[in-house]
Amino acid sequence: MKYFGTDGIRDRVDGPFLQMAFVRRLGVAIGRWLKARQAQGRGASRPHVIVGRDTRESGNAIFYALSEGLHAEGIGIFDGGVVPTPAVAKAVLDLDLPMGVVITASHNPASDNGIKFFGPGGCKFSSDEESAFEQVLDEVADQEPGSESPPVVIYDALRHYLSYVQEILPAHSMLGWKVFVDCANGPTSFTTPAVLEHLGATVTTVGVSPNGHNINDQVGSEYAPLLSSRIAQLSPALAIAHDGDGDRLILLDEHGKVLDGDAIMAILAHHWLKSGRLRGNTLVATIVSNAGLQASIEKAGGKLLRAEVGDRNVAEWMRRENYVLGGESSGHFIASEYLPAGDGLIALLLVIEAMKETGSSLSKLAKVYKPFPQVKRNLDVASKPSLDNFPELWNAVSRLETKLGSGGRILLRYSGTEPKIRLLVEGENETVCSEVLDMLEVEVRKFLS
Repeated sequence: MKYFGTDGIRDRVDGPFLQMAFVRRLGVAIGRWLKARQAQGRGASRPHVIVGRDTRESGNAIFYALSEGLHAEGIGIFDGGVVPTPAVAKAVLDLDLPMGVVITASHNPASDNGIKFFGPGGCKFSSDEESAFEQVLDEVADQEPGSESPPVVIYDALRHYLSYVQEILPAHSMLGWKVFVDCANGPTSFTTPAVLEHLGATVTTVGVSPNGHNINDQVGSEYAPLLSSRIAQLSPALAIAHDGDGDRLILLDEHGKVLDGDAIMAILAHHWLKSGRLRGNTLVATIVSNAGLQASIEKAGGKLLRAEVGDRNVAEWMRRENYVLGGESSGHFIASEYLPAGDGLIALLLVIEAMKETGSSLSKLAKVYKPFPQVKRNLDVASKPSLDNFPELWNAVSRLETKLGSGGRILLRYSGTEPKIRLLVEGENETVCSEVLDMLEVEVRKFLS
């Protein structure tokens, strides 16, 4: 893709994709895209878009420029305010809109920002839709700034999202619970603590003082291991770390052990398998999820499917096959019976539900998952030719995989944003994995430089 990365368009605040002229072009392209769909009988008589943003100071200027482009094409604009990303997906559903936009760079620092897209039904753009949209964007010329502010309608997306999410568990169902929450100085500062307190929990927080510049600054899901020392004296039932826009979740159990997305998916999938909620007995993860997750699910009588990296790819597979649970090791989770987009808070509530229904601690639930050792390495590359062009490389990969034993595997993939190839080796013996990784690097360098 020319503009889209793994999840929307992202850049440094002073980068070319976030210059105000480009953002106005982007707004115009959205308008033309929606009007083309309307002409095909796939849209409303006057399309509207809801736009939300995280707590970065740069979000306001980006919102204004995007709104100028939208207004130039006659698109109605709902201002959703500062909200977690899944709240915009929920608003698209509630208002029956053709599109929602979130101005966010997720777990990146405040020096970055970006734009995520939701289509009808609150679903992220497919890769085909992204490709088609890029063609429209390339046809849009630079836009001059308007002479006056474009009209917008304020929509309280935060209130509507909160009223929905806080009903997932019964009122007062967390009375007596102590919980520690890290909101990354992002918009979950206004949602997760409030929902847990509504349910009766005693909540201790960090990263709940956004000032426009401190999002993800030494807080949030990227720094979850730092929470272990902070919670040592609190004895919480669990600790929670969100990313900057709230579509991801990392947990720590009552002993301070970090549980990544694979561990959380294993907990939910096992619980849902036992209760008959896991449709098709199938969990959808990605190619980078640990082999231990697959072993865990198969041992319980379920099946693991692997999509390409990106929660939108997981969601696409889930919609296509009507599955209800999926996610990524990075902490994205999709429970499609609740929302068709990733939502860290909903995932948290479903884990708490599993703890309550089983009467088990988080550490006990997590015993269903034992990760295989993984070793990783990133190599710089001058270009990114298709790896399918190198059958001899894949022959070498097959030979190396035999050294890893049952369940071992090798994964090669290019970075979506950097000139790098990512090497991953996974198996039951870490020493063997490290040896294989060294041999794999030698093989890769024969074909890529």
